[in-house]
Amino acid sequence: MSPPTVLSQAQCRFEAVIDPDPVRVSHARHACAAVLRLWGMSGSLVDDVQLVVSELVTNAIEHGHGRIALSIAEAAGTVKIEVSDCNPAPARVRSARHDDPGGRGLMIVATLADAWGVSENGCTTWAALLSSESTRMEPPKVSTARSVIAASVPAL
Repeated sequence: MSPPTVLSQAQCRFEAVIDPDPVRVSHARHACAAVLRLWGMSGSLVDDVQLVVSELVTNAIEHGHGRIALSIAEAAGTVKIEVSDCNPAPARVRSARHDDPGGRGLMIVATLADAWGVSENGCTTWAALLSSESTRMEPPKVSTARSVIAASVPAL
């Protein structure tokens, strides 16, 4: 019998279901910042992840179908953001003219993220940002941290 394979588990994970309403973008952005700070992240990484979350959630609201799933995980020095909806048409980078009011979201994601892509079924767009030790601060002491993060999160 071969030894069991140990899969890399996220050190920290946050998940939420978001109603497809534009007002929910700011809620997702603020929740993301709070969670990252709870995990000990600081500085420009929090700002960059917030912007990526904002762009991906906005795209899902504008182009997706149904409720949106947001997942943020941190493990091995990487923060991975996944945003899923029920539209199988994959997200793609567009060319926006200088006077277009939108169409730059994935260009922003591609600029900020160390990697990004779309799932095979087209329903999930993800981005990964490297977190360096310089962006970590001492997390606050919370005796019930597991229950804070693992608690049932209401739809944003």
